[in-house]
Amino acid sequence: MRNLMRPLSAAALLLTATSVPMLASADTGYVSLGYAFTDLEPKHSRSNADVSTLQFTFGGWANRSQTLGAEVRLGLGLSNDKFRDNSGQRGKAEIDRSYGAYLRGQFPNTLPVRPYAVLGVTRVETTEKVARSRSRSYHDLSLGFGAELDVSHNVFVSLEYMRLIDRSSAEVSNLTFGVGGRF
Repeated sequence: MRNLMRPLSAAALLLTATSVPMLASADTGYVSLGYAFTDLEPKHSRSNADVSTLQFTFGGWANRSQTLGAEVRLGLGLSNDKFRDNSGQRGKAEIDRSYGAYLRGQFPNTLPVRPYAVLGVTRVETTEKVARSRSRSYHDLSLGFGAELDVSHNVFVSLEYMRLIDRSSAEVSNLTFGVGGRF
């Protein structure tokens, strides 16, 4: 799986980068701000740390019906939590930042509730402290699904679940509540 990760990451980044010219001609873009309840399982641990992040999303659409788009996300860690490593020692973990590029497919913009799916690449940078403080970074292919609900013509709220990192040594997943706007 690890040997397959680099080509998949490169392909996802290339697809997102080549989508930018299409997005320049699209009718609308969107931004959102979300609060993510993050489940972080650090490398070599036997328990999870429940932390939170603030997530900024910037995206645009490739077609008028807004069914295919690309987005960039930036996250900033807000809290830390305790976990246990494989030897049973207590540690503390926090997310410093996360960022990624994603492709997004959803139901047409004519519906007031739009389910969607997201596929991309994410990098998560953490600080983990057991005996001493250590910075780690994880990156992986990410997959998520969610739904948006229109509040007005240009404002929406969203709920999303996303598995950011899924490796044998570490896992990171988000449950995000957000509010956004179209322009």
